[in-house]
Amino acid sequence: MALNQDIIEAVANSNFKTNAEMATQNMVAHQQRLQILAEKSLSKSLESMDTTSVPEGLGLAAAQRSDLAKVIDDLAAAISTMRAFVPTPKEG
Repeated sequence: MALNQDIIEAVANSNFKTNAEMATQNMVAHQQRLQILAEKSLSKSLESMDTTSVPEGLGLAAAQRSDLAKVIDDLAAAISTMRAFVPTPKEG
């Protein structure tokens, strides 16, 4: 004997509702975790701003304004040049 169509629909609706509720709970929990991380990050940034000395702050600001990519490229070029003149150790 086949199941009544009303029973099949009721079970399908119940499963859909359960899955939707679980997805909603997971989304809310995820948002709460992100909020906690954001608050901790902001707190740490504010604490850092309060405890940074003026010379240290000026040095950090200067470093942030510098062209870090150019410095890295220059260092990579220098290392490549050094490798061209330094003999590689022979594998033994």
